[in-house]
Amino acid sequence: MPSCYLLPGSSQTRLEPDINPTMYALFNLFLDICLFRKGPQHVPASLALLRLTLITYGLSGFLVLLLSVSPLTAGLMVLIDIALLSALIYGALALWNYKMRFIQTLTALLGTGTLLQLLVLPVSVWMMQELSKTGTPEFPWLLSLGLIIWSIAVIAHILHHALAISRGLGLLYTLGYVIISWTISGWLYPVS
Repeated sequence: MPSCYLLPGSSQTRLEPDINPTMYALFNLFLDICLFRKGPQHVPASLALLRLTLITYGLSGFLVLLLSVSPLTAGLMVLIDIALLSALIYGALALWNYKMRFIQTLTALLGTGTLLQLLVLPVSVWMMQELSKTGTPEFPWLLSLGLIIWSIAVIAHILHHALAISRGLGLLYTLGYVIISWTISGWLYPVS
């Protein structure tokens, strides 16, 4: 049940939702990383948090993919994405002698990925509705493109901090991951 309090200098009350303070702090942390205010070094090195973000990332990705592929294909694509992301991040961190940053880095990527996928979901639904109505979902397509670019920038930001490399090299690593991921997705679900 939400709690109420009186606004200062007013007779109006304001409802404040009862939100778990830890979840609220984690949401704000991942949002701050998405807005480039914080980096993966601010994420707690916690296996429990890694598991939580792994589940939320998997579920949000599965929901987005269900809009265009079968549940079996969506599940397979999510599992491959998580495995690929984990392997590439571990490999890059090992290459730069930062293996101890793996949990924080992967947690940051999965947490921010969850937030971004939750933003993609309504845009994807809108795009599919527009596609069935008009055949040309121009504005939803532009929003979707913007979210893809933002996602790439967030991953590059996280890698820049995690690997202690330049932003440009972080972007190159990110583009490599995106190309590999999209190639594998294309093999699993070829567009006709």
